[in-house]
Amino acid sequence: MSLIWEGGLLFWIIVAMTGVAVIVFIERLLYLRRVTLDPRDFLPGVFNVLDKGNIKEALENCDEAAGPLPTLVAEAIVYRASDPANLREVLATRAHAELSRLERRSMLLSLLAQLLPLLGLIGTFVGAYAMLSALDVQAPLVQTGAVARALAGALVNTITGLVGAAFCYAAHYILTLKADALSLDMDTCVALMLDHLDSTQCGDKA
Repeated sequence: MSLIWEGGLLFWIIVAMTGVAVIVFIERLLYLRRVTLDPRDFLPGVFNVLDKGNIKEALENCDEAAGPLPTLVAEAIVYRASDPANLREVLATRAHAELSRLERRSMLLSLLAQLLPLLGLIGTFVGAYAMLSALDVQAPLVQTGAVARALAGALVNTITGLVGAAFCYAAHYILTLKADALSLDMDTCVALMLDHLDSTQCGDKA
C-alpha cells in the first residue's frame, strides 16, 4: 500500500483516467449489445406490416426498437417514394451518421491509450529526478530508504500507466470489432430493405 502513495499525484491521475476508460468501455459494450439486432429477424415483421399498407405501424415498430438498424429502416420507409439512387444516398448518409455516433465515445479509449504511457513516463522521470536529488543531498552518506522510495514511485507510475494503456487498447479493439459487426448488419439491412421496396414498387407497377 505504501508503494501506491509513493506514486504521488501522477499515480492518482493515471488511476482516474483508467477508471474513466473502464466506465466508457462498460457503457459502450452494454449499449452495443442492446442495439444489436439481426436484420433477418427484425425485417420480416416490418415487411409484413408494410405489405399490408400500414406505414404508421411500421414506423412505430422502428421507434420501439433501439439502435441504428431500426433508424435506417424508418428512414427507408419515409423516403420509400424516392428514386433508388436518392434513397441509397439518404441511407448511406444516415448509416455514416449512426456509425459516427457509435464510435464517438470509443475514440476516447484510443486517446487514453496514448496518453497513459506518456503520463507513466513522466512519472518515471519525476521519480528518477527525486532519486538523484536524494543522492545529491545525502552524499556521501546516502540513505537507501529515500532512494528506494523515489525509485518505487517511478516504477509505480510506469507500471500503472502501461496497465491502463493495455486495457484501453484491448477495450478499443473489442468495441471496434462489435461496431464493425454492427456495420455489416446495417449494410445487410439496407440491401434487404432496398430489395423489398424495389420488388414492392415493381409489383405495384405490374
